[in-house]
Amino acid sequence: MKNLVVFLYVIFALVVSVLSYECYYVFSPNSTTSKESKIDCIGARCMTASQYAYNHGDNFRSLFKNCANESLCGSKGSLAVENLMFRFFVRCCNGSLCNTGKYELPEEDPTPNGVKCPSAYCMGNLEECKTEKEINCTGSMDRCFDFRTEGKYPGEPTKNYSVKGCVNSDACRYNFNSALGVAENIKFLRC
Repeated sequence: MKNLVVFLYVIFALVVSVLSYECYYVFSPNSTTSKESKIDCIGARCMTASQYAYNHGDNFRSLFKNCANESLCGSKGSLAVENLMFRFFVRCCNGSLCNTGKYELPEEDPTPNGVKCPSAYCMGNLEECKTEKEINCTGSMDRCFDFRTEGKYPGEPTKNYSVKGCVNSDACRYNFNSALGVAENIKFLRC
């Protein structure tokens, strides 16, 4: 009987160790480095998300590490408006504490792809931003978007934004509430 109890304890410990994973956790708006902590995860995958935002001359690079969001694994999103760009890349890995990667953002192809979209950037309201301007879409950005949110960039107060421009399919399915230091309360997104 004693051997059976020891055997069951060993099996239980093995099962718990297999089902319990840790990932590194970093939430670093406008920084590509930060002190890592550890977080318990249910799944066996971790992720590292690199984000880049360009807004009228200001560059913001951000890093996020956490348990994997399977719907985003491998995503390379891009959107562009006249003086605004947002890009992200999500790398997922298998195993406990595997998300040791650094900031990584593959280049976007700058070649025009023939798609043209309305290009508008309005700050201060959540109404549709009207425009006569167009932008030539490039690389993987093969569709148009209309986006309205309450958001903020690091170091700035919350503002209302209404934006139109080019986007790729990965960015269309991205939850912009996850965008570090950008969107806080999405009101409307159409691709």
